[in-house]
Amino acid sequence: MDWQERYLSGDTPWDKGASAPSIQPLIEEKPELFSGHRVFVPGCGIGHDAKELAKYGLNVVGGDIAPLAIARAKEENPHQVDFRELNILTIPESLVGNFDMVWEHTCFCALDPTLRADYVAAMWKLLKPSGVVLGVFFTNPDVIPNEGPPYKTSCEELREIFSSHFSLEWVDEPKAFYQGREGREHLMLFKRL
Repeated sequence: MDWQERYLSGDTPWDKGASAPSIQPLIEEKPELFSGHRVFVPGCGIGHDAKELAKYGLNVVGGDIAPLAIARAKEENPHQVDFRELNILTIPESLVGNFDMVWEHTCFCALDPTLRADYVAAMWKLLKPSGVVLGVFFTNPDVIPNEGPPYKTSCEELREIFSSHFSLEWVDEPKAFYQGREGREHLMLFKRL
């Protein structure tokens, strides 16, 4: 997938123009998960989620492979998110072990399924020993297997693929979601092994 080309052509249906609706209710319900944390947002796109998390005083780094997405993310950056153009599957040494949390939202489902194990290993590498991956995982049950992005996944597959590097702490339904994603998103917290 040529993500830069998708941004250049405006073919970005994943960009809803706002952050994940579940962020605010989740922070209000479980503030201890976020308190004082340094957070990495993989596949941050133009930065909606990263900027929303930064509003709550978090130290946020957003990474994306598309130069145009990062340029747009930097254009309006009132909360001083550190946006970086990078391949999230090859973590720079300067970021290894630097984060308390990875905030996942539609990055995992956008990756070709053959790259999912690499994604899990890369997120493990980013995190401190007690770090967590917290996210809104789009399970997208209506998609034909291996057609995407977004690619089909399930809670069972997520549990299995993350189990090599993480323990699943909990699963919940988001309190808020984009219209049309009812029952297709799951909040999941994985703790680094």
